[in-house]
Amino acid sequence: MSRKALIIACVISLIANLGFVGFFVGKSFGPHFHAGRASNWTGVPIERILRPLGPERVQELVPITEEHRKRYHQHLTELRSAQVELYRATVEEPFDAARLQAAQGAFNELFLATKARHDRMWLEVAAKLQPEERRRIMRKSMPRRFDENRQRAKQLEPQENADTADTSSY
Repeated sequence: MSRKALIIACVISLIANLGFVGFFVGKSFGPHFHAGRASNWTGVPIERILRPLGPERVQELVPITEEHRKRYHQHLTELRSAQVELYRATVEEPFDAARLQAAQGAFNELFLATKARHDRMWLEVAAKLQPEERRRIMRKSMPRRFDENRQRAKQLEPQENADTADTSSY
C-alpha cells in the first residue's frame, strides 16, 4: 500500500511541477496585458512612441524630451499623493464634502499641469517630425482610430432616412 501511495504522490508532484513550469514559460513568452491607467499618457516612454521611426531617428529626437524626463517622477509622485488624498477624502467617515471637493480640485490642477507639460514636450517632438513620420506613429499607436480606410468606409455608407427605415424588427 505504501508503494502505491508513493507512486501516486510522485505522479501528482510531477503533474504539479509540469503545471508550474508550463505556467511560467507561458507567462514569459505569451502576450503581456497591462491594464490602462488614467495617467497612461505620461507613463509611456517617448522612445516607445517613436519606435516605428527606427533607432537612429529616436536617438535624434530623445534629447528634446530630457526636461520632461527629469521632472516626470516628481510630477508622478505629486499626482499619486493627490490621488491618495482623493481616495481618503472619499472614504472617510464622517464624510466631508468640502474635503473631497478640495482634493478633487488639487488632483485636477496637478493632473492638468502635468498634461500641459507633456503636451508641450510632444508638440516640440511632433514639430521635428516629417508628415509621414507622424502618420506612421499614429498608425502604430492608435491603429483603429487612425485607420483612414475605416473612416472613409463610414463616410461612404448610405445614410438611411428615418421615415423609410425598416422598423419591423422592433
